[in-house]
This record gives sequence, C-alpha cells and structure tokens, in this order.
Amino acid sequence: MRKIVSCCVLGAILLFGGAAVSVEAAEHVLVFGHVQPTDHPYHLMAEKFKEEIEALSGGRIEVEIHPGGSLGSERDLVEGLKIGTLDISTITSALTATFVPEFGVFSLPFLFENFDQVYKVMDSPIGDEFAGYLAREGLIKLGFNSGGARSMYASKQVRNLDDLQRMKIRTMEDHIYVDTWNNLGALATPLPWGDVYTALDTGMVDGAEGAMISYKSMGFYDPAPHITVINYIFSWHNFMMSEIAYNKLPEDLREKVLIAGKRAQDFQRALVVEQEKSLLDELAEKHGCIVVYPEDLSEWRRKIEPVYAKRAAEVGGLELIERIRRAGE
Repeated sequence: MRKIVSCCVLGAILLFGGAAVSVEAAEHVLVFGHVQPTDHPYHLMAEKFKEEIEALSGGRIEVEIHPGGSLGSERDLVEGLKIGTLDISTITSALTATFVPEFGVFSLPFLFENFDQVYKVMDSPIGDEFAGYLAREGLIKLGFNSGGARSMYASKQVRNLDDLQRMKIRTMEDHIYVDTWNNLGALATPLPWGDVYTALDTGMVDGAEGAMISYKSMGFYDPAPHITVINYIFSWHNFMMSEIAYNKLPEDLREKVLIAGKRAQDFQRALVVEQEKSLLDELAEKHGCIVVYPEDLSEWRRKIEPVYAKRAAEVGGLELIERIRRAGE
C-alpha cells in the first residue's frame, strides 16, 4: 500500500517552486484524496467543498486536495480514513462494501433505472440507514453522490450478448460485479482502477465496464473506442470523512463541515446529470467512439437473475432490495 501522507505533515511543510508556503492562518488542515483526474466531477466536487468550508470557517479550515490516486488506491484511501492518516475521500460503493458490507447491495445490476431514482433513495430513510453503517465503521457521511451510469467499452464492437462471449472484461474488485459479467458470458477480470488503461492498451483485457464520465476523463477511448450502452448500474459513491479527523474539530466547525459537504454533494449531483446528457454525443464527435445501443436488454436482465438469487441474502435480503426499489419510485 502506498504510504498516505499524514495531515499534520502536509500542514507543516508544503513546497511550491522551492519556497515554503505558510498555512499558519488555518487552525486545521484537511487532506482530501481521491483517485480521479482533475476534470472529473469528483475533483470538481472536492474543489467546491474546499471553497465552501474555507469560506464558512473564515479560514480556520484549509483543504489540501490530492487527485489521481496520488495517495493510493481506493482501498488505501478507505484504510487511511479508518486509521486517521487521511481526512476526506470519495469512494465507490463497491469498494466501500469491502469495509462496510451493507453497501454491496448497490452493486446489483439493473437496480435503478435513472438518476432520479438513485437520488430519491440516497435522500430517503434508507440513505440515513446507510449513513449509520458508515458511522459504525468510523466513517462520517458528508454526501452521497453518483459517478454516472455504468455501461461497457471495448477494443471491438459488442452489439449483443453473442459478441460478448469469452471476452475479458475488467470489473471492480467486487464479487457481485464479477458474478454479473461471468453470468453474461464474459470472463470477468477484476483489477484496481489505476491499472485499467494499461490493461486495455496492452490487450490484457478486451474491455471494461464503468461510468462514461470516468471513461472520458481517463482517455479510455483510445484503446477502447467501442461503447455499448446498457446503463446497468447507476453508481453510488460515498463522500466521507474520517471520524478521527471529524472529532478533532471543535463542534462549531463540525457543523460547518457537514454544511459544506451537503453543498458540494448537491453541486456534484447536478453536474453529473448535466454531463451525462451530452457525453455520448461528445465521445462520438470528438473522440471517434462507436456507440451501440442493444435493441433489447431483456436477455441481459434474464442472464443476471442468478446473481440476485445468489447474493441477495448477503446484501440485506430481498426485502431490502424491494424497499430500495420502492423508495426510488
């Protein structure tokens, strides 16, 4: 695991152009690490949070943002949050589930149909329940966000399930994702996010599943220009703060952190919805992507039914799944 630089070290010594930069005006320095590039909505959300909390606190809090996985993988970042060597991050629900197993339910395919359903659930009593699960593990919810709708992209065209058979498809390191793609007839290949471009470029994998916003940000259109739009998962991401860091703040600043988190969450949600509207057209026009919409996804849904049967009990049961679906209606 990459060593995560501690908040106190970053707060004490920051170098820019060889000159020391003073942070004496700030009583508290919060380190915000994430794995996405600087044009991704998560980085823009981090900048929004920085702007809000620094203004709300009157300069008593300063936020240092470290994008692009510079402080480690998502797993490294969650471990840092739990032990207090990192203050804030935004993490996929699938990776969160390796620490907070209840979040595994949001890896189930075709659970949601659109962003409105996801956001309704996030803001419902079910969302409050899941915030409680985070708190149990020492993680404070600052916001629930979406990383976009997940589809697939590959080095060759996939028009239907027949084209997909035996293709090596990168998935997140999550057994539900692996089960889903194996049931669809692919060879699921779990890899860390930072290894995806190289795996696509070298032919280690034939394709991958993921959100189109991240596909664009990472430049995956060069090794994998063929997009198959299935929107099989609307990604749930957790915008979180270490309880250790949160408890170090005086009570008045804790309240301001939560307000800033809510504002950054709302900003990011709206940004994702807006970007998704024109994203596929932009990828086709500017980057030469070939976009395919399967005529009928009913067979895709039928193929993944065994995943629900196999995994429902371990992610809270069918009753929870039905509650989530009703909350999104």
